[in-house]
Formats: sequence, C-alpha cells, structure tokens
Amino acid sequence: MVFNRQRDLLDMVRNFAHFFVHESCGFCTPCRVGCSLMKDLIDKVHAGHAGQYDLDEINNIGILMRTTSHCGLGTTAANPMLDTLNKLPEIYQNRLKHSSYEPAFDLDAALQDARDITGRDDPGAHIGTES
Repeated sequence: MVFNRQRDLLDMVRNFAHFFVHESCGFCTPCRVGCSLMKDLIDKVHAGHAGQYDLDEINNIGILMRTTSHCGLGTTAANPMLDTLNKLPEIYQNRLKHSSYEPAFDLDAALQDARDITGRDDPGAHIGTES
C-alpha cells in the first residue's frame, strides 16, 4: 500500500481492525476475542480517549494473537497495529488525551435520570460521594 502525507494512518489501522473482526471465523479465542479487543482499543485511541495503558494493551494483545492464534488470519491480524506502534508511534501519541485510565462508562451520570425522577440530588444519591 502506498499513501501520501495527507493520509491519516490511524484511519488505515482502524479500517484493518474493523476488517479483521468481521473476517475472523471465531474458531480460536485469541483471534475472536483479540480482534474485538483490538478494534475497541483502536477506536478508543481514534476518539482521543486512550492513555498509555491502552497502547500497552494493544501491544500485549497483539503479541498474544501472533503467538497463539490457530490460523494465518489470527497470527497476522495484529500486524497493522503492532507495526505502526513500533515504527510510527507518533500516530498514536498524537491522539492520547489522557495519561491515566478513563472508564468507558460513567455510572453517576447514567443515574441522573433516576435522580431527576425522584427529585433526590443529595450527596447520598451520587456514586463516589460521602453520605
């Protein structure tokens, strides 16, 4: 593949991650689960919500997929992620917004509707606050 300087290489990696989730036959766990995890992590990086921990996870999952998958698809599915992580780390580093873990779901915010319905907004009605 040949790209010019205007091509966002993280978009290319993301396309590969989505492709391999779709193409995995699901026979072996490293490929079936690994491809899904990789897709989710690449989407998180792409959206600007990833931290260094997520990049380390991409690397760890990719190595696991390479060494334990049953067929050629599983052993090579992580190559776009691993190769760009090793050779072009700046495409990931430029997207990192947070240096620490960021949860994918905010439970306290999800409970706001219940607080609105009950009319309760005291500290005890919030997750993580002292009552």
